[in-house]
Amino acid sequence: MSQDLLSRLKNETAVCHTRLENALDLMQDSLQRAEYIALLERFYGYIAPWEDVAGAQMPESLQVFFDERRKTPLIAADLAVLTGERVPVGSVPRAHALYDLPQIKSVASAIGSMYVMEGSTLGGRFIAPHVAKLLDLEPGFGNAYFEGYGSHTGSMWNAFRTTAAATVPEAQYDEAVHAAIATFESMQAWLCPESAEVEDLQAVSGVAT
Repeated sequence: MSQDLLSRLKNETAVCHTRLENALDLMQDSLQRAEYIALLERFYGYIAPWEDVAGAQMPESLQVFFDERRKTPLIAADLAVLTGERVPVGSVPRAHALYDLPQIKSVASAIGSMYVMEGSTLGGRFIAPHVAKLLDLEPGFGNAYFEGYGSHTGSMWNAFRTTAAATVPEAQYDEAVHAAIATFESMQAWLCPESAEVEDLQAVSGVAT
């Protein structure tokens, strides 16, 4: 019996998911304010162009579904709180659609890539209070990106799962899974370039990761 889409996405991205999570290490106790700001800027630089690319593949029937899940306003708000600048993202380097982002050229690949972004809101439930306590932030002010949908996170995740399953036919599961894997890998390369370089060197030298 073949696996459903969400099972395949979970199982086949597990390794790269764990790799990115370990590279980010957002639950560390030594996170400094400047380090956190720099990380949020990198998130903004990746997610802002990603939203443009993925959103462009969504049919009209899914535009509201996608738009209500955009995260760049939350990151921009966090950066404004943390830096004191009203528009702090104008000079943030952005990922290039052709070189730094996964290739999203269909609804199936957009949904697969979106799985990574929506799945991150689940972990954000633990990261948000940790960051708030560590950096003495008021909840929702400086950690809004990681708070995500707040008390609605569970229902938003379930709605994504339902929509993804109804949107992507089985013949396009591979396409969705490949996009999800590429999203994890490109996010790690963008957010944690040092870890990506180490892995490249290990691969070249034959050292197991």
